[in-house]
Amino acid sequence: MRYFKVLLILSFVLFSINTHARGSFRLDSGNLLTVGKSKSEIISIAGAPLYQDVEKIAVDNGQGGHSVKREILTYRLKGSIGGFYLVVMTIENSHVTSITSKQEKRL
Repeated sequence: MRYFKVLLILSFVLFSINTHARGSFRLDSGNLLTVGKSKSEIISIAGAPLYQDVEKIAVDNGQGGHSVKREILTYRLKGSIGGFYLVVMTIENSHVTSITSKQEKRL
């Protein structure tokens, strides 16, 4: 029974670490870009993006809701593993909501 409890706790810890790593990107310098950081923090760490786009998303719910401003920042960054990556960050309300990356040689 004790073996089962240790195994269960260990699996929860490993799962939570894996889940947290999905919304992040580690630079070659060791800095970590994560979901939740502000736009100014990202720009101070990674520099100016290669491409920046602004989207306005509005949902009509019949009550005159406000549109959401979404910014898409595209970077070419050197990662901690495997060379250069194309990194796309989505920013809403001046905070990062998602980070996706693809290795340059695998595009």
